[in-house]
Amino acid sequence: MLVVLVLLAGILNAGEPEEIPQKFSARIGGMLGSTFRVELSGRTLEYSVTRRRETSAPVKITPTAEQWREFRKALDEVNVWRWKSDYLNRRVMDGTQWSLDIAYADRSIKAAGSNSYPDDKGKANGQPQFTPAFARYLAAVEKLLGDKTFK
Repeated sequence: MLVVLVLLAGILNAGEPEEIPQKFSARIGGMLGSTFRVELSGRTLEYSVTRRRETSAPVKITPTAEQWREFRKALDEVNVWRWKSDYLNRRVMDGTQWSLDIAYADRSIKAAGSNSYPDDKGKANGQPQFTPAFARYLAAVEKLLGDKTFK
């Protein structure tokens, strides 16, 4: 009977993506400011901040299932899965660099940038500015981290 229940539970959940990604690491920061990092280790996120070349001890954060669902929903809403692998603004030599590497069972993306962001259609006139999609992604990471800074 127990075997039947386990198999039935697997069948019922087969159509839904896993809440927690298999892999997740993200970074954002720059030469003159702080750099924020988050890395998935099992079911726990390790969050650290580097300021003036000194990195804080990682803070361990375990998001709830609901936080993970909301994070995945935000990624889907900004269509992160269609982001290019590289965003580069050659007109700016310092500023903000970022990276995202995330993999779920059904989707994955590895993207990075330097002073350029997804969905920038030239509206920034050469000045690096977070696009609405990128700002929404950053907000989703912060919410996943329990409102810790990630920008």
